Amino acid sequence: MLPAQPLSIHHARIWRDGRLHDDLSLHGARLLTDSAAAHAQKIDLAGCDVYPALINAHDHLELNHFPRTRFRERYDNAHQWGEDVSARLHTEPYQSLRSLPLADRLFAGGLKNLLCGALTVVQHNPPHRLLFHPHFPVTVIRRYTWAHSLHFSPAEDIRRAHVEASPEKPFFIHLAEGTDQVSASEYARLKALGAADSRTVIVHGVGLTAEDLPEAARTLAGLITCPTTNHYLLGGCADVAAWQTAGGSAALGSDSRLTADGDLLDELRAYAIRCTFPEDALRAVWQDAAAIIHCTAGDLQPGMPNDWIAAPTGLALTACSRADLALIVRGGEPQIGDPALMSRFGVETVPALLDGVPKAIRRDLARRISRSSIAEPGLTLQPVPAR
Repeated sequence: MLPAQPLSIHHARIWRDGRLHDDLSLHGARLLTDSAAAHAQKIDLAGCDVYPALINAHDHLELNHFPRTRFRERYDNAHQWGEDVSARLHTEPYQSLRSLPLADRLFAGGLKNLLCGALTVVQHNPPHRLLFHPHFPVTVIRRYTWAHSLHFSPAEDIRRAHVEASPEKPFFIHLAEGTDQVSASEYARLKALGAADSRTVIVHGVGLTAEDLPEAARTLAGLITCPTTNHYLLGGCADVAAWQTAGGSAALGSDSRLTADGDLLDELRAYAIRCTFPEDALRAVWQDAAAIIHCTAGDLQPGMPNDWIAAPTGLALTACSRADLALIVRGGEPQIGDPALMSRFGVETVPALLDGVPKAIRRDLARRISRSSIAEPGLTLQPVPAR
């Protein structure tokens, strides 16, 4: 992205260091000092609270154009679901959806995240080069290794991916994604492979036993929970409170729309219901997520990316949907927001409706949306004139 003009935000409360502060200067593509530059553009965001952009610790970016899918009311484990889906990949609509261009499929996943303010994302699939293009809608972490699961990944692939990991390059694997004995045995199996240590991040963890959970929490780098996927397929979620009590770190992931309710804000609302304080839920998309995936994001501190979102004052972020967000800014550049706010930045925009709510979208982003073969559900925009 091109360097952004320094901004000086006024008349808004800004979340930093775990609480809302009064005005703060937000400079360039990365945050600089608090003192406003002499040439900073002053932006009045009265009536808004400004928050760091969210971190989505688990997604399958090329699968978000699929319909939410299951073939049983409840599964004992996600391996059963995976076998059900695999058996139907050559039937419709899956065959046609799989044949769409990879660039469009990845863009659809990036756009889903951008529209909900999740501007840093972990891809639990191959690190396609397209994900790291400067114009991809969100930042996808580069330093990671992964295996799908104990069921779908050969043992040698799991060992190899784990060996390639480091404390700064975590190893991600779906684990204990179920409520049966198969799921309950998976942590012991991962240990037997030598792949359960401080480099390892497990996703889901629903079936961890009461005996294994405290050890795993102390040993592993973290747990990623995806509440709406887990409830949809399995009827329950990991015991995150017990995990954290045992000393483990936890973060939130959206999974893909193939199983999830929608986006990371949907997951945040579902997760917040289980938390004693809203701040506990927010840590799972900010500080704790950043620590687990080793990225510099999740707060508005000097040196961090100038990625932030604005929501109406009085509406808790844990209650927001994507249409509630007043503004989404990436690298200091506004991407989408309420028309009156977007007009203050002096950028070219295109009118749009997001879930029935009027928005303005940055013109170059709108042009990429209009070129994609995959329509974003709930988003309509005025045709973008060719230059």
